[in-house]
Amino acid sequence: MRHPSDRLAALPDAEFAAFAERLGGVWPEYDATASPVTPDGTVELSLVRERPDGPSERAVVRLRRGRVTLEDVNDFAVFAAERGLSFAVLATVDEVSKQAADRARAAPVELYDGVGLVALARDAGIGLPDAEDAPDTADEDDESAGDDGGSEDVGDDPGADASETDDPDGVDPDSDPDA
Repeated sequence: MRHPSDRLAALPDAEFAAFAERLGGVWPEYDATASPVTPDGTVELSLVRERPDGPSERAVVRLRRGRVTLEDVNDFAVFAAERGLSFAVLATVDEVSKQAADRARAAPVELYDGVGLVALARDAGIGLPDAEDAPDTADEDDESAGDDGGSEDVGDDPGADASETDDPDGVDPDSDPDA
């Protein structure tokens, strides 16, 4: 797989929810509770911090498997405002549209794409699934093919991460062309 965010996207629902709950460690002053994964692959992490001098502070981290759009950010900003959240985080293991990123800067929503989500977790010391947690074929692909995952980043140096059998021209150099 191309990036650790790809491994997050491929996790079974229970493990994806467990990762979301561990992500609560980014905000250690809050108690975190993860919801079950929805049919569209979303987990909400409810954060609550009790305050002795006033009402509890509440925040929500919404972790998605799909691409985040402008409509997603708008809906989440309304959700956060209606509930009076201290902060709201919308993160995806996928991509964020340019319009969504622009809107999030104007809305009270912190927004993370797959790369940003992985960095957020790593910076907080939160464990990510290891390559050895994936099926054996994925391990071999990770080790031999490097970052070949089909994203738009592929192509800067088409042969740099290719293995012998994963030639950029699609030709196995050990094969006999006359066979």
